[in-house]
Amino acid sequence: MPKKRSSSATAEKAGLLAVEKACNDHDLIWRDLLQEDVGVDGTIEVCLGDFPTGKIVGAQVKSGMSYVNGDRPDQFKFYARPADLEYWLQLSIHLFLFVYHPEDDEVYWHHVTNYVPDDEGQTSPSTHIVISKSNKVDRAFASYLVTLFALEVYDADRLTLLSDEMAASTITVGHGAAAVTISALDLFVGGLWGLCSKLQFHASILLQRIRKQVISRGKDAPIAYTFSRGDIYPFIVKYIRLLTDHGLAKIDIDDVNDSLYRKMEQPTFIAPLTTNGRALVEFLRTRGHADVHDNQYFTLSLTPAVQIEAYATFDESKGKAGFGPYTDVFAIRFNQHLDYYDVQHLARGENDGSTQVRASQIMYFNEMTEYLDRTMGSISKDQVLLRYLDHPCTPLIAWLEDWYAEKQRFHIDDLAKKTNSDQIGFHDEVVSIMSGVGAMTAQEPPLPDFPIRNLFNGEILNCGTSVVSRR
Repeated sequence: MPKKRSSSATAEKAGLLAVEKACNDHDLIWRDLLQEDVGVDGTIEVCLGDFPTGKIVGAQVKSGMSYVNGDRPDQFKFYARPADLEYWLQLSIHLFLFVYHPEDDEVYWHHVTNYVPDDEGQTSPSTHIVISKSNKVDRAFASYLVTLFALEVYDADRLTLLSDEMAASTITVGHGAAAVTISALDLFVGGLWGLCSKLQFHASILLQRIRKQVISRGKDAPIAYTFSRGDIYPFIVKYIRLLTDHGLAKIDIDDVNDSLYRKMEQPTFIAPLTTNGRALVEFLRTRGHADVHDNQYFTLSLTPAVQIEAYATFDESKGKAGFGPYTDVFAIRFNQHLDYYDVQHLARGENDGSTQVRASQIMYFNEMTEYLDRTMGSISKDQVLLRYLDHPCTPLIAWLEDWYAEKQRFHIDDLAKKTNSDQIGFHDEVVSIMSGVGAMTAQEPPLPDFPIRNLFNGEILNCGTSVVSRR
């Protein structure tokens, strides 16, 4: 029997030739990898005009309609094998996936190294990659590579388009009179830190933007903001893609995906701004954007946030309300910049009435709210007292208001007060900026004693405790 050519050989060759031709048309140097292809078909070197730059990215080329799923006029899905995706993400160079679409006679691309799954509330990372048909191997692709390696600083026109794009990417949280719209530009400006040389992101930046808008309205407002995964994560993913697509900050995408799918948390990062990131800051300043400054301190301290007190009874007889003996106390401290909580669960001992530790642990937000919901689920909410020590616009207090199902209106003066973190974050900010000049001393206000020993019913919490159990 005569030797038969592989049925996919023609399509594979067509894809490689299409990518090579497109690169050649736009002053990009294509090089085939002729030996032991295990996931990279070639490399592309970026050029500035006639001058090669030495900046190289990897290329994996797929060809044929078998790789095109859910084909639409604007996009399609490519389903990667988990082993391939894992290998691509471990490469030490940027990897681009190219798919030759024979019906369109076009090559489309996706930047796999900056891959963040389209999050629609799922709890595990998907392996499908949504490829936009606007991503063609054309002059815009060559410009993308130039931006990726910061080989060209955005001019005023590009910065205008970029700031408009970031301002147009929005999410509306809350409802009714409490509805607030936040943009990707708000998150960028709100995250500036370190003399505007770095960009931070954490959940509290969202709350700070909400708080600022509510204060500007000058009216008391209910804190009625929920941050469900399905609602908030797609917006965060779009924001991070704007940062990475335009090379505004050096973000660790592996860490972002780890937060999304292992810790089940909103990503938290501190990333140095790139040349174009700093150019955007200066552009916004020249356009009179009043918030472009270091508008928050950074601290590693855990600050008192909430004390939750549960009581055995609640009596409204004789026209006077009163709580019975306490059963549980939850003392929760919070680091808003790193998004973790120190939860102490104290309980009355069954035999001698002494205060005992049921749990004392650092938790992420979702883990903490699940613990609170589980441990307080059997307690009547009439017997639960919430004592807020931080300003109302924090993720935990917003969640407690929703859990309590009685969203009280907070006075505008309470919303406008400085947070605990505002009060104590000065030390870390000054040391990080000024430590290079030599010895220095910074004094911060002392933190209040916590837990609060004087309970609302008049009992004194005995903090000389014995450990019952630790999770």
